[in-house]
Amino acid sequence: MDEKLVSVIIPAYNIEDYIGRCLDSIISQTYKNLEIIVVDDGSRDHTGEILDNYAKKDRRIKVIHKENGGVSSARNKGIEAAEGDYIGFIDGDDLIESEMYKTLVDLLEEENADIAHCGYQMVFPDRVDYYHNTGKKKIQTTEEGLKDLLSGEMIEPGLVNKLYKKELIKNCRLDETVKINEDLLMNYQLFKLSQKSVYYDITPYSYMIRSSSATGANSLIKKREDALRVLNQIKDDCINNNLLSIIYKRYIYLLMAICRDDLKDRSYIEYQKKQRKQLKKELKTDIFKSCIPKKLKYMSLFSCYLPHIMKVIYKMYDLKTGTSKKYLVNKE
Repeated sequence: MDEKLVSVIIPAYNIEDYIGRCLDSIISQTYKNLEIIVVDDGSRDHTGEILDNYAKKDRRIKVIHKENGGVSSARNKGIEAAEGDYIGFIDGDDLIESEMYKTLVDLLEEENADIAHCGYQMVFPDRVDYYHNTGKKKIQTTEEGLKDLLSGEMIEPGLVNKLYKKELIKNCRLDETVKINEDLLMNYQLFKLSQKSVYYDITPYSYMIRSSSATGANSLIKKREDALRVLNQIKDDCINNNLLSIIYKRYIYLLMAICRDDLKDRSYIEYQKKQRKQLKKELKTDIFKSCIPKKLKYMSLFSCYLPHIMKVIYKMYDLKTGTSKKYLVNKE
């Protein structure tokens, strides 16, 4: 039996220092029947030249040069060009272990599944955090896959540690107007279409964490707005099913997070007031009263009426758990 063709889509923008190692990790896959589609999203450094040189050395690599439009635009362009039976995504500054695509293809074919996905590792300059590397496997129905995705307890919302049947993804596109949680929205659509998915909790995908500059008020407002927009869109779609309570809790947690953001910028303080008013409205709704557990109700009340106390409580919790340091890069 002929091996199925796997199309791997890599968006690339100004990553001349990283794209080579990413491509090397894909080229060295033990699963060889690959179509490697790299979309140069208007890079202004030497990324495009590096890609063209790689394409000369390996006929499986196809380079698309386009004007800058963002990662979703680049991924959509890749989907349009993909000819494979299965489609996967990789970020151009990340790495994958040599057996990743063979493992995911085997899972798809052994289980006759629509989606195969795995865990991942976050690689910092001074440590590696695993999510979660238990070695467990789980077969998911449509409802189970959606529950695991929306709860965030098992499934990483990104596209990169997954492999999809082309039939599933060929009519789906990322929303190019959304910059945050666009992958969650896309996965919601795909897992909703999937009749069966299979999860294998090993960690062959490596997120390479690099330091980044601090986020300004206007940028953070845009990120928060995009995240709220995605959650509201999913929430509206779940209004008549048992997924509603899961996504609604996630929505409430995000409103609470906005209320405790510690920015002194006047524009963000005004934005917080607006979202605090929204949270106060939610307290009075039937869905809040029926879906939100008692502890979260109290937390929501504190976030609305005693936000400074809530910030202190959260800081104490953070000291104990180290939650805020999950993505912290130690600078030398």
